[in-house]
Amino acid sequence: MQEEIFDFDDWMKDMATTSVNNDETCSDAIKDQKTYEEKIARLEEIVSLLEKGEVSLEKSMELFQEGVVLSNLCAKQLEHVESTIEKLMETGERIDFPAAKDPETH
Repeated sequence: MQEEIFDFDDWMKDMATTSVNNDETCSDAIKDQKTYEEKIARLEEIVSLLEKGEVSLEKSMELFQEGVVLSNLCAKQLEHVESTIEKLMETGERIDFPAAKDPETH
C-alpha cells in the first residue's frame, strides 16, 4: 500500500480558489465584505492565534484557510487601488473610487 504524500503547494492553490460564498467555515469578516483595514486586522488576529498554538489542529486549518482567503481578497483590493492610481496618473481625470467598493463588483 503506497502512502499518499501531502502536497502543500497544491493545497494552497485549492485554498486560494475556494469560493468565499460556498465556504461555511469562513468568518463573518469575510462574508460581510469588511473594509480592507478590517480584513487586515482579522488577518493579524488569525496569525496571533496560530502563533500561540493553543487551538486544535482542525481549528488551525480553519483559521489558516480563512487567512488565505482574506489575504487574497486584500491583494485584489490593493491591485484595484493600484490600477486606479495608474489610470489617474495617466489621464489626470477624476475617477470614482468609493472607499468600500469591492473590486469583484466591477
